[in-house]
Amino acid sequence: MTVCLPVGLEDLVSLSPEERGEVEELIAECKSADGFDPCMHFDTHLNAEAGMPAWRLAWAESSVGGSSGGRILVGAACVFAPTRSEGEISACVSPVFRRQGIFKSLYGGLARTLSRAGVTSVMIVCEGTSPFGSAIAERLGAALDHGEYRMRLPADRLSGVSAPEGLRLLSVTPGASGEFAAISARVFGEPLRDATDFAGATLADPSRELFVARATEGAVGVAAIARQGDAYEFFGLGVLSELRRRGLGGAILDACLVVLRKRGASAISLEVDAKNGPALALYRSRGFVEESRADYWLLPVPGKPEDII
Repeated sequence: MTVCLPVGLEDLVSLSPEERGEVEELIAECKSADGFDPCMHFDTHLNAEAGMPAWRLAWAESSVGGSSGGRILVGAACVFAPTRSEGEISACVSPVFRRQGIFKSLYGGLARTLSRAGVTSVMIVCEGTSPFGSAIAERLGAALDHGEYRMRLPADRLSGVSAPEGLRLLSVTPGASGEFAAISARVFGEPLRDATDFAGATLADPSRELFVARATEGAVGVAAIARQGDAYEFFGLGVLSELRRRGLGGAILDACLVVLRKRGASAISLEVDAKNGPALALYRSRGFVEESRADYWLLPVPGKPEDII
C-alpha cells in the first residue's frame, strides 16, 4: 500500500529529543516491515563542519493532529562526516510512502550540502543483506565501495582477557587533546586539522573517551570508546604504522577490555572493514562475532553541487 500526501522537507543542524524519538520510531517501522536498516548515525555532533545541516527530514501533512502539530515523519536522512574529505549519508522512508521520490530528495539534498562543503567522497550507507538498500543505491548511480561488519563481544567473554605487560592506557583530557590528535592523524592517515576537530568534539561528549597507548618506546597508538548505559562501543583503535605487526594492536585491545570489564560492561561492539583480514582475525581471537554488515556505496560527485542526483 502507498499513501500519497503533501510532503515537505526540513534541513536541521541537529535533532531535538522529540525529533530523535520520531526518527527512531521510523527506523523501527522500516526494520519491522521489510528488514531495511539504514545504519543511521545519531552522533552528527562529531562532524568536522559543526554548523553544517546534518539532517534532512520529510514530513507529510496530515489532517490528524499529533506530537508534530499535524505532521507525520515519513522520511529521515543524516550525514556523518567526521573528516572534510568523506561523508556518509544514511536514509530511511516509511514503507507506505516509498516510490514517490522521497529517497532521492533526501539523499540529493545532503549530497549537495557535502559537495558545497568541499567533500569529495560521498557515500550512502545501508544494511548489507537488504536487497532494498542495494536497489536504492543502484538507482542513484552509486557503486559498492566496501562493507563493514558490526561485531559484538558478550560480557561473559571478558573473563579470559589479561592485562598486557609493558603497555599503559592514558585517558585523554581536553588539555592533552593535541597529543592524541597528532598520533591519531598518523595512525589513520588523516589531516591534522580533522583529527584535532574530531578530538575536541569527542571530548565535549561525556559519553565518549579517548586514550593514548604508551609502551617503553613512547606513544604507540590510540583508542576511542563510546558508552551507552553499561554497553560500550569502540569507534577507533589503531597503531602507528611503523610499529605494526608487533602485537601492539592486540595489547591495546586487551588493555581496553580489562578497563571495560572492571566497569561491568554488559556488551562491547565495534565496526571493522569486511576486507581487513588482520583486524578480523584479532577481534575473532578475543571472541567477537559478526552481527550484521553495512555496505558503503560511492555516489558520483560531479563538478557542480546542483548536478548531484
